[in-house]
Amino acid sequence: MTAITKRAVSEIMSAPVLTIELSDSLWDAWQLLSVSGLRYLVVLGRDNECLGLISDRQILAEIPATADHLGAISVIEAMGHGQQIFLSPTHTPQEAAALMRKHDQEAMPVCTPDGKIAGILTHADLVKWIS
Repeated sequence: MTAITKRAVSEIMSAPVLTIELSDSLWDAWQLLSVSGLRYLVVLGRDNECLGLISDRQILAEIPATADHLGAISVIEAMGHGQQIFLSPTHTPQEAAALMRKHDQEAMPVCTPDGKIAGILTHADLVKWIS
């Protein structure tokens, strides 16, 4: 096994990450993404457990919308009801890439076994790792 295959997601993920609470509005999410230049926010629950991601695309799907309209929609409404997939910090990059491909995801939150956020793994992180 080469050194590249012995790496873990925790070594190539982006951290720390921007987070938002489930009850926050899409307007709040949009403002965070706009100011940061990022495309994803990790959604946290009541006890700071990782619940999934919300992307700029999910928010843009609500356009045309006014600030008032986005302010009336909560993050939980925009996340949808699909299954959220999480990575463990101990997954290998190969395992992570396979999961991302299988579930057609461009990014996945990386969570500890107790559900706390450790980071986020994006396609860009995988490209950096390969190059």
